[in-house]
Amino acid sequence: MNTAFYFVHPFPAFLYFLFAVMIVMLYQHPFFLGAGCLLLIILHLFLDRGQTVRRWLPGFILLFIFIFAITPLFNHRGNHILFNLFNQPITLEAVLQGLMNALTIVAILLLAIGFNIIMTADKFLFLFSKGFPKWALVAMLALRFIPLFTRRLKEIVAVQKTKGKSVTKGRFKNRMKTALELVQILLTWSLEEGIQTADSMTSRGYGLTKRTKYHPYKVRKEDVGILLFLALTTLYGIFGWYLGDGVLTLTPVLEPVWLYGREWAFFAGYIILLGLPLWVEAKESLAWYYWKRKH
Repeated sequence: MNTAFYFVHPFPAFLYFLFAVMIVMLYQHPFFLGAGCLLLIILHLFLDRGQTVRRWLPGFILLFIFIFAITPLFNHRGNHILFNLFNQPITLEAVLQGLMNALTIVAILLLAIGFNIIMTADKFLFLFSKGFPKWALVAMLALRFIPLFTRRLKEIVAVQKTKGKSVTKGRFKNRMKTALELVQILLTWSLEEGIQTADSMTSRGYGLTKRTKYHPYKVRKEDVGILLFLALTTLYGIFGWYLGDGVLTLTPVLEPVWLYGREWAFFAGYIILLGLPLWVEAKESLAWYYWKRKH
């Protein structure tokens, strides 16, 4: 991990993901959300060359299609009827609502994956272990269990295959029985290790006294600048949302999807906020380039 944003102080890095999720949820407009998802994908190319996103890509596509398709089937509000399906009207407003819902979920998941890459366990504990030691440990373990469950499940499936058990071949009843056994083994294994981890932390006096930190993160001038940048762009984004810009009105009158007027200004602020890690990376790259020219 050699991206510049990875070495930013944990506090502004945490605030970036918090404010980014908030802005994504506020600006419900397909133009904003589509550009935001594209920008976050570019961000992941810088973080780990998109390796994590590629692993989750099939799930993202299925989730996007499901949300996009299911919304018009249950939401029939709107004046622009596209066609009828099973004697139910499919409206343009419902299709746009489904598109925005799907893009919002994808954007939040992209931010969650980025959070898991940038906010490592030691950074998370650095921020919250002093004030909330138990909650910080629980949250850290919860975040850790997501990739850990996937890795362990693959190991369990590989072992069970040597015994002739599979969830993809054979009769449906046998496959379901094998799947339940896999889940039981996975939960038992994980709970047992969770108890061992809790006992180990308790025996070491976790949360009893002021703890030392292996990584004593210090606030630099760059970190203060990032905090001010986040504060200004977030307030600017909230102000735009308060004015009603960047929010597509579907009913009773459908607004034009294309941006107009001052919405472009708030769209620029939206992109600047979500693209903060890219701007940090660009700044460091330029500084490195000019340093090399001088030396």
